Amino acid sequence: MSSAQLLSLTGVSKEFPGVKALNNVHFDLNEGEVHAIVGENGAGKSTLMKILSGIYKKDSGEIIYQGKSVTIPNPFEAQKLGISIIHQELNLMPHLTVAENIFIGREDRFPGGVFLDNKKLVEAAVALLAELGLALNPNDIVGELTIAKQQMVEIAKAVSYRGSVIIMDEPTSSLTPAETDALFKIIRTLKAAGKGVVYISHRLEELAKITDRITVIRDGQYVKTLKTTETSIPEVISLMVGRKVDQDQRPTNRNISSEIVMKVEGISDRHLLRDVSFELRKGEILGFAGLMGAGRTELARALIVDMSSLPSDKVVFGARVVIKDLD
Repeated sequence: MSSAQLLSLTGVSKEFPGVKALNNVHFDLNEGEVHAIVGENGAGKSTLMKILSGIYKKDSGEIIYQGKSVTIPNPFEAQKLGISIIHQELNLMPHLTVAENIFIGREDRFPGGVFLDNKKLVEAAVALLAELGLALNPNDIVGELTIAKQQMVEIAKAVSYRGSVIIMDEPTSSLTPAETDALFKIIRTLKAAGKGVVYISHRLEELAKITDRITVIRDGQYVKTLKTTETSIPEVISLMVGRKVDQDQRPTNRNISSEIVMKVEGISDRHLLRDVSFELRKGEILGFAGLMGAGRTELARALIVDMSSLPSDKVVFGARVVIKDLD
């Protein structure tokens, strides 16, 4: 038995000054389905979701939601319709509790409407967190939680609106494998309840685990919609980039010298970085990997800010940084 269609976007276009962000894009979502949208950076994924969640207004096209043509002028109207979005960038109040963040602006109040009924607020949060299987304390201050737990608060907040469509924009970018598995359990719970989930991720290996269909967009244009069980990651990548990609390509015979052109020893700062050291060799591309909040950006900023005056031996946060001038 086929599921009812929740959402359909037809011929959606959006243009910014000098940029055609979306051009005649199509997308649909059914009840109890996880439908992924994939594409390279700049393909238009986020623009499409911002139109659907009321952040941007489309220039043309039509949005059908639960069988009716709708206009979504702002995020508040999107939430009223039953469309929630979980942004990649966390949108929480760090000084408030988990419960307060989940129900912010919708809190129960005592008669008279002045004072919040904190007991009811916490009870509602406990029930919601139990429903989603999230091991969070509703009284914890959000700013004191790990990034992964803050992401879970965002998910609970989106679900609390009890809408039919939940958009997840890179939801696993800050999660460990175990936390990702916990998120997938939540998504399967939402599917079983008949919700439709729009899933955006650059981690293509996740698609086979959690999605039912995949829509590819490239350069702001619709390319193709595929059933997950009938496609492969290489096919999806080829559609994303517009050409066949050799998945077995590996870098070989790189001309990397033993000559060290940059050496960093023991960089620390007052907040996050602790005794970071590395070497960079001539002809080498050195990558830094880690979860969100691990300190990659902070390390780059520390280097840029503290090297800006002298390209020579100097001390950065008590660390020694040596840069060799290259001709």
